[in-house]
Amino acid sequence: MKQIIYLCLFVVTFISFSACRQNSADTQRLARLDSLLAIQPKLVSDSLKLINPDNLNNYNRAYYNLLDVVAKDKTYFNFSSDSLINSTVDAFSTYRSRTPRNYARSLMYQGIVRYRMNITDSTAYLPLKEAADIFITITPPDLRNQYLCLYCLAEIHDKNRNYLFAKNYFRKSVEVAIQIQDTSYLYSGYSGMFWMNINQSNFEEAKKYLDTISKFVLPSDEYQISFRNMQSVYFERTGQGQQSLDLEKQILKLKNKPEYKNNLLVNYYNISKSYSKINQPDSALKYAISCIQSICDTSNLVNQYYYLNTAEIAEQLKMWERSSTSYKKAYETVAKNNSKDLDTKILELDKKYDLTEAENKVLRLRSNTILLIGLLLVLLLVLFALVLYQIKQRQIKYLIEERAKLLETEKRLLKDKHEVLMNENLKNEQELLNKQLVLSFFQQVSMQNFEMKSFLYDMKANPYIADNKIIYSKISKTCENYNQKTKINNSNLLSDDKLMKLTGISNEDIKKLNKSERLILLLIAINVDNLGMAVLFNTTTDSIRNRKSQLKKKLEQNKILLNEQIRNFI
Repeated sequence: MKQIIYLCLFVVTFISFSACRQNSADTQRLARLDSLLAIQPKLVSDSLKLINPDNLNNYNRAYYNLLDVVAKDKTYFNFSSDSLINSTVDAFSTYRSRTPRNYARSLMYQGIVRYRMNITDSTAYLPLKEAADIFITITPPDLRNQYLCLYCLAEIHDKNRNYLFAKNYFRKSVEVAIQIQDTSYLYSGYSGMFWMNINQSNFEEAKKYLDTISKFVLPSDEYQISFRNMQSVYFERTGQGQQSLDLEKQILKLKNKPEYKNNLLVNYYNISKSYSKINQPDSALKYAISCIQSICDTSNLVNQYYYLNTAEIAEQLKMWERSSTSYKKAYETVAKNNSKDLDTKILELDKKYDLTEAENKVLRLRSNTILLIGLLLVLLLVLFALVLYQIKQRQIKYLIEERAKLLETEKRLLKDKHEVLMNENLKNEQELLNKQLVLSFFQQVSMQNFEMKSFLYDMKANPYIADNKIIYSKISKTCENYNQKTKINNSNLLSDDKLMKLTGISNEDIKKLNKSERLILLLIAINVDNLGMAVLFNTTTDSIRNRKSQLKKKLEQNKILLNEQIRNFI
């Protein structure tokens, strides 16, 4: 009974240990993906698809979901629900003392996801605020996530026109960006301060941040476009129309690339409006027409403003036909969107009507046929029950007879099997005993040879003996004779058939190995250790290890297959 209890405890412990090792391996794999999030979010997103979260424990599943949300956010995923990040926060809340950083990250992205969904109330603000407080206490500090928290908090306050709080959080985010020494973070922080001040018409303060940003090195086109856009807005708001127009043209040149093909509408529209403000209607019309020609999504309601701008400029130039056409297009755009909404409602009503009519027909048909179907079912059930009863009786009789035959056959087979197993067990025990006995004798002889060889070498190395040339010569000759006598003759120890039987190697693969390598495989198969091999080969254990390593490499290069047991010992 005690043995059974101990066995059960051992099994439980082994399973628990295996589960812990697996969980640790999963955590390390997710941590490696986490380290790539900042530079290769798309690769991380694709790699996560290869992992089944159902096979992970609670912590690793929460970690998996967190990485999934972060990767989606960094690849500009359009979030429509916060259910995934909510469940992730709930899961990490039980591990907040063990992994405060991941708990804070989950809170931070709960706020970010809601902000991406255009939610700017306390449900987005509070998780970010709690995350920011946790990041401050973490050692070593996680400055990048701390910056992201502060920046998002500033944007939420800015959206809600809480400019005093927004300014404070923008200032804190810039302080953290200075510690990180990341230009892109500094650029984002100062840009947020610029837009906040420009929206409040604090032009002097906005100019100060614009001058600060101008000192940064902005190598990419995205930064150049963003910076010139800020300059253009500043000049336009301060009444410097020509400077704003020049900057819009620079932006247009920077966007003269295939990737910006569908993103030029606003620039054409801004240039057209700028020309109108400085009283150059011809140029204004040119860019207004370019704006219309760049429209890809004809169903977008915003297109009405582009058509109206063209119509007004053409009307100013007395180009009545173009003006009329543009006004008509603007009207059609508005009407199309209204019609689309109306068509959707009508289609929904049609579906509801069709569904109701179909249900009524089914109900009428069911009421007319239900009685007949009921009677037919009763008759069929009675007939089926009678047939089933007769079949059942025949099956019972047949099963009783077959069971008796099977019992007799089983008794005979069990008896024969028992005898075979007894014979095999005796044979296996005898072979194991013989093998262990031979191995024991072999090890004793090997150790004696090793000790004798060590003794002779010690004598040979003795300085007193070395001075006596006669004794030294005698000992040297004895060492040489001893090495020759103890040297193994490979051909006398194994044949190809024995090697194949012991190692599972094929006859073709044997020819790829030399005699020394075959002998090493044989000695491994009979559990000879490195010291015993060293004695037999008249060498050191380090040499044996090198030979094994070379043999393993040769087996892998030639794709030579062996028994799993032999392969594990090489």
